[in-house]
Amino acid sequence: MIRKDDRPVLTVLKQLLLLLLLSVAVSCDKDPQWQALPLPALPDDTIHLRVANVINSRFPQLSDEQLQQVLDKTVLMVRQHFKLSVAFDKPKQITIQKLFDSLPEHVKKERRNEIVKFGAASNTDIINMRESIDGLINKYWDHRQAVIDYANPYLLTPIEGNDINQLSAALVGTLLKRLKYWQTQKAADGRPVIDDQPYNEWVWWDSLGYGEVPYDVVVTNQLVASAEMYDLSVHSSIRGGITAGTTTYSKQARYGSYVYIMVYPMLNDSEMLVELRDDKTYSSDQATTYAAALLTHEIGHQLLHLGHPFGNSNCIMSPTPLLKYRDWVDGLDASQCALNSEPSMTPGFVNIDYRADW
Repeated sequence: MIRKDDRPVLTVLKQLLLLLLLSVAVSCDKDPQWQALPLPALPDDTIHLRVANVINSRFPQLSDEQLQQVLDKTVLMVRQHFKLSVAFDKPKQITIQKLFDSLPEHVKKERRNEIVKFGAASNTDIINMRESIDGLINKYWDHRQAVIDYANPYLLTPIEGNDINQLSAALVGTLLKRLKYWQTQKAADGRPVIDDQPYNEWVWWDSLGYGEVPYDVVVTNQLVASAEMYDLSVHSSIRGGITAGTTTYSKQARYGSYVYIMVYPMLNDSEMLVELRDDKTYSSDQATTYAAALLTHEIGHQLLHLGHPFGNSNCIMSPTPLLKYRDWVDGLDASQCALNSEPSMTPGFVNIDYRADW
């Protein structure tokens, strides 16, 4: 495998030849069952989104009033940052068990081997995790230094220079070490925060859309913290596998994908969260504001297929460093990060892929 950071200086002709050969190799290796969602055809007026409030009774949760505040603030932020009008249907509250009951058995069978077991990552697992991160960084190749600058302050072992191989190794090491913390933590019921239930596994949240999930937006109080061998992101890795939000395929969603955000980091004050947030606790107004900003970010992925403009701290599409929501939100300035102002802020920059045969 040829990595861009290892590549010698080539003539223009050689570069073109290499790109041609790589494109042929990729097209030959690509599973034809994987397809990319087209950009949604959005209405000219208000975009209506269906909402589920998914509750795990073991953890603190938003009140109905707080959840409505999150949605109301999101309406304002989506208009401010994307010039879109959205409205949310009345949220439906369901248990997390009911949501996970919708996971199709054939999808669980296909994807369970993508999960890296706690404290038991093999060398093969680590190699696959590093390759997953490399694939994401290559998407931002022209801005790779911005990606390094974004991650490096938060790595447990910071890197020197701009070696992407070193970065992916440091990201995986940080993820696995910080993830172990949750094995030691207890919920209010005295049981481990992450127990023998599958609810913390990001792979399953990424797979729910293949089942009967008639929602466009899911808000949950469940902690999603895990390690897997595909689609690892830089920002989730530095947090120790915490994935605060995701936009992914959903066959019953109005625009082809559903969004989840989790509010666990806003409503709990464990030592790790305090460290990642730089805040001991959040007020109710802070919690709802930060949740709304997170939901707005995911809606940018969902409706416009925007990417992550690493290095632009003014932009709501730039991922939150660690869980520093206060710094992130205080620095937002929509006028400094307009649509089409850079490639990652161009609609259609990212693909939302799905398996057509699932």
